[in-house]
Amino acid sequence: MSDFFRVQLGVVSRSEGHSAAKRSAYQSCGKIVDHEGRMFDFARKAPEHVKTIMLIPQSAPVWASTPESLWQRAAAAEKRVDAQEARIVDFSMPRSVPARLWESCVRYVYRPFIDMGMVMQVDIHDSPASDGGRNVNVHGLATLRGFNGGGFTTKKNRAWNEFFRERNGRVIREQFAERLATFCRQHGVLYNGDPRSNAERNWPAPEPNLPRWNFEVLARTGELPKALASLQDHRRLRRRWEAAQAEAIEAAFQLEKINRRLWERRERRQRHLVPARPTAAREDRPDRRAATLRAWHEAQDWIDADAVGAIKSTRFDTVRRCLWIDLNDGSTIIDRGDAIGLRGRLTWQAAIETAAAAERHGWTEVRVFGDQAYKDAVTVAAVLRGLRVVNHDLSQEARAELDRLLAEQAEREATFKSQESLEVASQYESFPRIGTSREIHLKLTQRSFVKGVPPATDPDTKVLARVLKPTSAAPLPDSAIRNSLARPSNPR
Repeated sequence: MSDFFRVQLGVVSRSEGHSAAKRSAYQSCGKIVDHEGRMFDFARKAPEHVKTIMLIPQSAPVWASTPESLWQRAAAAEKRVDAQEARIVDFSMPRSVPARLWESCVRYVYRPFIDMGMVMQVDIHDSPASDGGRNVNVHGLATLRGFNGGGFTTKKNRAWNEFFRERNGRVIREQFAERLATFCRQHGVLYNGDPRSNAERNWPAPEPNLPRWNFEVLARTGELPKALASLQDHRRLRRRWEAAQAEAIEAAFQLEKINRRLWERRERRQRHLVPARPTAAREDRPDRRAATLRAWHEAQDWIDADAVGAIKSTRFDTVRRCLWIDLNDGSTIIDRGDAIGLRGRLTWQAAIETAAAAERHGWTEVRVFGDQAYKDAVTVAAVLRGLRVVNHDLSQEARAELDRLLAEQAEREATFKSQESLEVASQYESFPRIGTSREIHLKLTQRSFVKGVPPATDPDTKVLARVLKPTSAAPLPDSAIRNSLARPSNPR
């Protein structure tokens, strides 16, 4: 449902008894004197006034930054008695926007008008609403003429009028809704404004604005004018419509809860296994899952060697985009890529194949749904394969069976490791002992002892000292090397 959205457009016309200075005083909740010396005082509304913001283009003169001088000159530029002096552009600030962002929101929303060359006086009013919340209204007053040098242009900008009148102002409403939504999205604020009219949204017509004299007549005579009677009827029908809307929303919410419970109950009854943390884009990848299952079916190398004897046949369903695995015991595993179901009777081999399919998909944490027997069997098979089931606690019988199977599994792994270590040791003993590098060097060489130490010579002389070398100049044959390695070393 969209949030509250309101944009009000209008003009300040002398023919209706209004003036730009009077409107400026109303917006700023203060006193302003017009070009003819008349004073307008709205200081009584000062408690609801938050701030005045002047939005000025670069081409505007300095005096345009002051509201009083701006609207005095704007009124003086008009010569007709029924002239239009300014334009009204108001909107309601979304309640979800915090007060610290009000000024930033105002500048962002009104930026297109300033870029067109208008000067705007914007005032923020904060008053209590009838529902107890805050009623934050933003009042904007824009000029109708551009600037030429140090003053206004001699003619009004008629292109601005066409822009505001386009599609009866719907273009402006759509622009406000878009910029408000963009600003809120950029600042992490939840807001969804709908620029359509009440008639287009099948809402009641907005409340009419009645002249003040209707209320004065009621206060003076005590009789209710027809316009006020129509207004009360409108408000009464509006309250009925709002009550009916609230009941419809509550009924839709209750219906959604009932459908959700029925779906959850149906999901719990159906025997299937799903990943504990499915990705957010799971619904957007049916083609990828189907391609993976089809590739598995065509390759046939994904089946464990121990399970080949238990699987009767496999077939890929191109319509439902799932892989059917028929077992010899009569049960069938249905792999949809994001869920693994079971058709037929529950067997231990079916539970094992269900867990194996989950492991093939790379799931490490799963959720199991179905009756107690199915959840116990699949949970035991999943735990044996290193998978974690996050939504089921085993019964006492299933827990005892799991402990027995885990003990047998640990015993088999220990036996396998011991046999593997014995095989490695026997292979190591079959190789001949080579010995250290020193032992090999002593076996391949014969020591030669010199009775006297060679005399020391000058390194610059050409007489070289004797060098000790092995007595066997020629290399030994391979048979001699093997014989020497076979004989035990006898160090001196």
